[in-house]
Amino acid sequence: MSLEKFDQLAGAVAEARKEYEAFAGGKKVAATRARKHLQEVKRLAQEIRNDIQSARKPAADGPAAPPSPAP
Repeated sequence: MSLEKFDQLAGAVAEARKEYEAFAGGKKVAATRARKHLQEVKRLAQEIRNDIQSARKPAADGPAAPPSPAP
């Protein structure tokens, strides 16, 4: 796992912020661009979550974790 996706995520957040600030300053067309960058943030965050989850999963042929006790 590399930090490349985190760098992409940080860039998308920075772009979204820039466009949101333009929108807050009165440029209504910047709202569309901000939403586009926020969608990219969402997509990248989900990819990173999936990468983390797949790295945490035990191998299929490895020992299985015991089930947690019922409360």
